[in-house]
Amino acid sequence: MLKTASFPIYTEIRKNPLVVCRMLPAEVFEYPFFNDGVSKVSSTNSIRKELDLNSVTVLESKGSLQLKGFIFHISHCGSTLLANMLKASKKTRVVAETEAINGLLLSAVFYDLEEKTLINNLKTIIKAYLQPLDEEEQVVFKLTSWNIFFIELFQKAFPEIPWIFIDRRTEEVVQSLLKSGNGFVEWFYHPTNLLQNYFLDEEKQFKSLENYLFVMIEAHKKTAEKFLLGNNLFLEYPSFPNKFKSEILPHFNLNYFEIELEAAEEARKYDAKSIYKAPYSNLGS
Repeated sequence: MLKTASFPIYTEIRKNPLVVCRMLPAEVFEYPFFNDGVSKVSSTNSIRKELDLNSVTVLESKGSLQLKGFIFHISHCGSTLLANMLKASKKTRVVAETEAINGLLLSAVFYDLEEKTLINNLKTIIKAYLQPLDEEEQVVFKLTSWNIFFIELFQKAFPEIPWIFIDRRTEEVVQSLLKSGNGFVEWFYHPTNLLQNYFLDEEKQFKSLENYLFVMIEAHKKTAEKFLLGNNLFLEYPSFPNKFKSEILPHFNLNYFEIELEAAEEARKYDAKSIYKAPYSNLGS
């Protein structure tokens, strides 16, 4: 079994998106967020490679891992906890919020990429993460929250793959994001409203960050509800971890041994966004 493989680490936002790859060990997927792992485990002399998005060669082989599902979510809703629970099995690789996908989707926003090309590019990036390493057999992607606005694209690219959406009360999400938030929170401070207008499908001026966050979170929810396509499962924070064995694993067609289920339950005791086992506290949630 290979010790490293070339995985996409980010996509440069361009009219012709450029996907940059690096040789990485399986350890990179142990981190709560993929790109945090990249900075920790990649060698300083690792050779930069580029993934040809226009290649006719399909990045699939008999040894490719099985793509089991996608996790969409509302932000600050326990999605990272779910990812950690899934990783309780050494058979399951979770690719969490990779900038390779984010960069591609933002390229679509800024450069109005053709849908057919975008679908093919997304497939190529996803399949690049299915390369086998270590004991892993299957892959689940936890996407960045605003990726929900591209749910239709994911459905067209992978119509048979199950997905879930984790929801939380809007007021709670807004208050949590006001304490500590990045990603689409930072769009409020951009000198241009291009991203806001694109995802909200209208030009709007917001009087406050709180008002902007409320509208954006509601837009996340409406988009998920609008595209009830394919094999989906809607979950609610904070109760969804109790459905891990009864609903979530069957939905993704995953089978865990009892010892793996115990490890998944153990993960609930710790701060999901820390690689270290720091006891969980809901003071900042």
